[in-house]
Amino acid sequence: MNFARMLLTCAALGALASGPALAQVAPTGTTDQTAMLRDRDPKLAANKKIVFDAWRAIVQGAHTELAEKYFTKGYIQHNPNVPTGRDAMVKFMRESRPVRPIAPNITFPVIALVAQGDLVVLATVSYATDPADASKTYASTHFDMFRIEGGKIAEHWDNLPKDPALVHVDPNTLTKR
Repeated sequence: MNFARMLLTCAALGALASGPALAQVAPTGTTDQTAMLRDRDPKLAANKKIVFDAWRAIVQGAHTELAEKYFTKGYIQHNPNVPTGRDAMVKFMRESRPVRPIAPNITFPVIALVAQGDLVVLATVSYATDPADASKTYASTHFDMFRIEGGKIAEHWDNLPKDPALVHVDPNTLTKR
């Protein structure tokens, strides 16, 4: 699958995920996240490991002191709610979530972790309040795509809409029903 096809696939999946609140079949995560880190190609396995480790340390754990280990200085952010650049990402993480211990796995239910070339796509289950009944939640799929450069994350895409309310949301609170 080439880069354009991968982007098109992610866009289509993202559009489906942002559709109606009630999915016919709720997405579920894998029971063995470490199996997804394996790949016949050592470079692809390494790229998946970078994303896996950065997610656990930075996104979940808010250990921004490790940002230089995982992100390039010129890190490009395509989420419309977060400014671009590693320093801006660090500021965002510090303002939107508490520091937590680094967990051995991603605490979001992980559906898939796939790599091709310098790109890694992470699909996770997220939960949100049902707009038809605030006492209920529903499961949906969230997509993040990363470009790896020189052993670090250089670029990030996701399927979030521009929404000022998302600037201070800790996504780690959306992993539970």
